[in-house]
Amino acid sequence: MRDIEASEMGKRLWIYNKIQKVMQNYGFQMVEPTAIENLETLEAKSGPEIREEIYWFKDKADRNLGLRFDLTVGMTRMVANRFDLAEPIKMYALSEMWRYDEPQFARYRNFYQWDAEIYGSPKQEADAEVICLGIDILKEVGLKEFEIKISNRKLIEGLLRKIGLNSKERLENAMRNIDKIKKISKKELLQEFKKDNITSDLIEKIFNFVSFSGGIEEASERIPETFLKDKEIYNSYTEIVDLMDILKSFKVADKCVIDFSIVRGIGYYDGIVFEAYDNIGNEIGSIFGGGRYDKLCGIYGKREMPATGVAGGIERLILSLEKSSLLPDVSQAPMVYVVTTDDSLREKSWDIVRLLRNKGISADFDLRKRNLKKQLEYANSLNIPYVILIGKKELEKGKVKLKDMKKRQELELSLEDIFQKLACKQE
Repeated sequence: MRDIEASEMGKRLWIYNKIQKVMQNYGFQMVEPTAIENLETLEAKSGPEIREEIYWFKDKADRNLGLRFDLTVGMTRMVANRFDLAEPIKMYALSEMWRYDEPQFARYRNFYQWDAEIYGSPKQEADAEVICLGIDILKEVGLKEFEIKISNRKLIEGLLRKIGLNSKERLENAMRNIDKIKKISKKELLQEFKKDNITSDLIEKIFNFVSFSGGIEEASERIPETFLKDKEIYNSYTEIVDLMDILKSFKVADKCVIDFSIVRGIGYYDGIVFEAYDNIGNEIGSIFGGGRYDKLCGIYGKREMPATGVAGGIERLILSLEKSSLLPDVSQAPMVYVVTTDDSLREKSWDIVRLLRNKGISADFDLRKRNLKKQLEYANSLNIPYVILIGKKELEKGKVKLKDMKKRQELELSLEDIFQKLACKQE
């Protein structure tokens, strides 16, 4: 866990504004699930083993509670018994969560995510909607070299059953191992599979399936024709075909590939799944991911609804933008700093600051009664772009000086002219 300094927070606020703009364009409504959940709520789909991966504790009333590890669980709980909400329900959140992971590059125990969910639609249009949303967020912040890897968890499960992994435990373990393909070496992955007593022959068949990445036509060739006669496998493959057709209509299919190694590690996914990667910064890991989870609402309440969603990490997005030098020079400093050449003019500086703020122009002034030199040094240290200098001679003419700190230029103007000039700059 770490503190966020003002310089980084400025970058985050810039990203948050971009994300919220796209969310509003898509018609998602912002919510905020509670940070603390009943432990049984967090365990409902992920099982008791989730305790090893999260922060959980007993409160003073001896209740088992936990800090949220994602936003999907909370939002799903929020809608699970809301029969008054018209479907589809489109909501999003932008907040922090906690996981008891081993801290490493691009992974923290306390981190921030944006998350968007659609409840009430079983159609691939909803899956396409959240994928398009994620793509537009990446475009809005300036990323161009990225790729969306798409699969279907039901399809991969069906293929694994066909080659002999029939027990629920072996199937779940295999899916967790497949999810690690892009995170650990092949040698380490082989060791993980062998821990579950999977034979070398089966491991080779698994690798043969999940190593595929390419277009929809090539994907069909990778699946044996006899397997496609299985109803679940055929329907799951058809869902991918339909999704790709919709993405093609939305003019984003060029950013998408089929990748059978994408299964998503969290157990509540049960359909289309996807992850986005920055082609320039692959070592960062997925910069957003998500998929379909049609059974989760029924676990948390009496309202069963199909659902799909997408989420992305803010820290990883910052790393990706920094790698491509795409983050702008963002500052939380005020636009203007009002200084005085004489202590007798301080009351006038307060009046000007008040007028600036009333007009929506961010402004600050000296709080320590420092001399002119010290006031200018302070403004410069904070990279404040403009300084208004109040002097007796200028005030007698009904004017003050506006100093551009970057260009090192001064103009003698009326306050009204300065207000208009700064208002245009702030916009």
